[in-house]
Amino acid sequence: MQYAVVDIETTGQSNKVTEVAIYVYDDEQKKIVESYASLVNPECSIPPFITKLTGIDNDMVASAPRFFEIAKEVHKITENRVFVAHNVAFDYNIIRSEFKELGADFRRKKACTVRLSRKIFPGLKSYSLGKLCVSLNIPIHDRHRATGDAKATTILLEMLLNKGKSKVEMATKGKNKEGSLPPHLSRETFENLPDQAGVYYMHNAEGKVIYVGKSKEIRTRISGHFADNSMRKLTFKNQIHDITYQITGSEFLALLVEAAEIKNHFPEFNRAQKYSGTGYALYQYRDQKGVLRMDVVKNRKFLDKPIASFSNTTRAKTFLRELVESFNLCSKMTGLQTTKEACFDHQLGRCYGICVGKEDVKTYNKRVESAIESFTLQCGTYLVWLKGRVREEKAFIYVENGIYKGYGFVDPLNQSNTIEDILETIIPQKHNAEIQHILNAQLQAVPTENIVHFATS
Repeated sequence: MQYAVVDIETTGQSNKVTEVAIYVYDDEQKKIVESYASLVNPECSIPPFITKLTGIDNDMVASAPRFFEIAKEVHKITENRVFVAHNVAFDYNIIRSEFKELGADFRRKKACTVRLSRKIFPGLKSYSLGKLCVSLNIPIHDRHRATGDAKATTILLEMLLNKGKSKVEMATKGKNKEGSLPPHLSRETFENLPDQAGVYYMHNAEGKVIYVGKSKEIRTRISGHFADNSMRKLTFKNQIHDITYQITGSEFLALLVEAAEIKNHFPEFNRAQKYSGTGYALYQYRDQKGVLRMDVVKNRKFLDKPIASFSNTTRAKTFLRELVESFNLCSKMTGLQTTKEACFDHQLGRCYGICVGKEDVKTYNKRVESAIESFTLQCGTYLVWLKGRVREEKAFIYVENGIYKGYGFVDPLNQSNTIEDILETIIPQKHNAEIQHILNAQLQAVPTENIVHFATS
């Protein structure tokens, strides 16, 4: 079998190739039988920090061929050979991206020397190329240049083949997904992930949580993360060294735990999901004419308890519009329209004219009260029973006067369980607008018999 050992240097964030080196190693002949190397004009500027790392500057690549000019050579030398690299997902996907821009679909069998080194040379402190070369006495010259790194990786591959040839060959099988896993994550860690509902945590080399996610099937969801080989995902994957998890039993509880854990850890790669601030709330009040009105305003602690809270105005107003449509309320009396005349809904016959004095106040107020009653569950005190982590268990969430207090797990066969006993097992949690939004959305799908209401003084 022949292996095309590849190393590339790039511009960094834009990931355009600046240098490529390829050594073809023949396992039968036990030697390099072909090689290719070239600087590449990336057709964009090389950042100073990349120049400092690699020594490749804009002047060096100014007269170098562009990738489309070397693409035929790269295609030919890797064809019908296993594409090998140290962290193969990075080099392979950047090469694929370059070919994709040319309208070509570049596909090769691949093997990762980081993952193979972890299997065949276990127990080393680091599996970076530089540290491996020190540990295994591999000579390396021109570090962070494509030719030097590719030559060292070829020597590493030869050592891997000599000590664990069957493992190397297994990694090249068509259906083997080793190359899609993060290079620093063991296959065993991935295989041991459960396909159950819960929350998962991805950790970097220092053990810090860099991503928190939730899923009804944890391992399947994480596999989806790893199947995405975009440049953004590759940066993420390269930092993953471990994955831990907690089973919740249901997606509802997983959503609540995920929202809390993102705020606890502020993971680097959860930026889009972070939410901070007081949020927005829907309040009710009576105007001078006694009309019961509603409005969405910034959630403020000094105001009376809101009807409902939301993470942003869009969610709040969408919720309010649904109430207006369902109960024929007035858009003007709910703050959705600010006209001085009749609201637009009145012109369409959907509002009965409270905004222009054509409807009795008491009649209108009854519909507002009905609308509010339709979701008073959010403001009450109740316990929600959910599926547990195992068959012999039940999970619960507890809300007191509309405020989420936490969750827990109990044995439903324990006849001595009182509400006091149950609440003693609660894992306290903080309420916020994001939690309120989850409750608003998820409670609608919970069977009524699974919600236990409590009277409050």
